[in-house]
Amino acid sequence: MTQLEKMLLMQSIQQNPGYKAASMVDPTLRFLGGKDFALDTQAKLMARGGEATKLGRMAGSKAARKALRFVPGLGVGLAALDAADVITGNESLGNKAMDAAGMTIGGTLGAIGGPLGIATGVSLGKMGSDALQYLFGDKLTPEQRKMREALMMLQGGRY
Repeated sequence: MTQLEKMLLMQSIQQNPGYKAASMVDPTLRFLGGKDFALDTQAKLMARGGEATKLGRMAGSKAARKALRFVPGLGVGLAALDAADVITGNESLGNKAMDAAGMTIGGTLGAIGGPLGIATGVSLGKMGSDALQYLFGDKLTPEQRKMREALMMLQGGRY
């Protein structure tokens, strides 16, 4: 293939609408792989100096780098599980709306930290919403609530 043919082929690929979406796959997989996250974390710690340098050296160890590689994927996975809980959970619509609002607020605040900050913020927002619902709600799970309603029906409304 000549240089001109390569250039024309590349231009036709780049003009394809799916090219931009496909070109995001590699950076996304690289982020989820966590290698850059581990190296960036170590570099930031080493740059601080003082006690952080010791922590940076520890973060540079082989075991710590392997552990840090799981952080981005784990953060995204937990946020996905939180979203699945909101969608498929058997809670009331008000509960789901409050969870969604908490996740939105958490994700917005976490956006400062990039994709990992967003995922962490979403999970923390859901956790905060659930905690508020437990503290100020009736402290019953949906299953316990159903059991209570069934007991009331059996007793003829006397509860």
